[in-house]
Amino acid sequence: MTITQWSESVNSKFFAFNEKPKENTRQTDYLSGRVTAYQVNTRNVMTFSCSLQLTKEELANFWEWFNDELGGLSGVFSCAALGQGYYRFAEIPDPQDTNQLYRVLSMNIEEVY
Repeated sequence: MTITQWSESVNSKFFAFNEKPKENTRQTDYLSGRVTAYQVNTRNVMTFSCSLQLTKEELANFWEWFNDELGGLSGVFSCAALGQGYYRFAEIPDPQDTNQLYRVLSMNIEEVY
């Protein structure tokens, strides 16, 4: 697995930041009424929902980094603005037109350990 650094040509000033643990329990309900559950990982993996305001040039640089350097959803990256760990995109970021100068990119990121 190759770990890349967040692109320096894209700002990392995240806003609308929401951090929560990812569901970590698998549960099985039997016809008899018995319920069993187990923990999938030894610790909770954190997920981040956040947005990023980008200029058109930064947005082009982001997509170039996301597709060519990171490798899309399968890539792992580090970003100092998120913390000291390693992260991956849980889904493809969703761009939203806000005005002529900036674009807002909504993204879901999860921890990798």
